[in-house]
Amino acid sequence: MRTVSGLDVHKDSIFMCILDEQGKKREEKFGVTTREIKRLSSVMHTHYVREVCMESTGIYWIPIWRLLENDFALLLVNPQFLKQLPGRKSDV
Repeated sequence: MRTVSGLDVHKDSIFMCILDEQGKKREEKFGVTTREIKRLSSVMHTHYVREVCMESTGIYWIPIWRLLENDFALLLVNPQFLKQLPGRKSDV
């Protein structure tokens, strides 16, 4: 079973979305403190997440990466490249 998570990283919050193979989705908002990131990790473990993708927003992704890197296969993407895809919603 392959369950993945995407993280939308902001200065003061992290939005998590977990998607399993059946297309079932779980979304939750977390803070950016160490305690909150550990809670995020726990939720992802509970749902058997192995792979996590997050955007490289400024420097905000770094502490999240460091706290998750030993437990998950992480993928860091540049949001500038994602916004160039046709049909993608803009945050502007």
